[in-house]
Amino acid sequence: MKQYEFQMFNQKSGRLEYARATAKTEKIARLQIVLVYGDQFDVMDLCSDVNPPHAIAGEIDCSYFPDADMDWLKSRVNL
Repeated sequence: MKQYEFQMFNQKSGRLEYARATAKTEKIARLQIVLVYGDQFDVMDLCSDVNPPHAIAGEIDCSYFPDADMDWLKSRVNL
């Protein structure tokens, strides 16, 4: 597990913000962030920082997200 940090831009203000998720892969972390914030933010494709799991507070903890549910996750974020 690693904590992946992504830059994201507020769609209304253009303000740069950050979101973090601990997950098995960068892809799972990004999709979970898009699922939560994608209606208000444009989430960058590549992570901007990688930390040990749960290193920075305020993350999405998707460390137990099953690989078998990737198709469902992709469908929820309209990719």
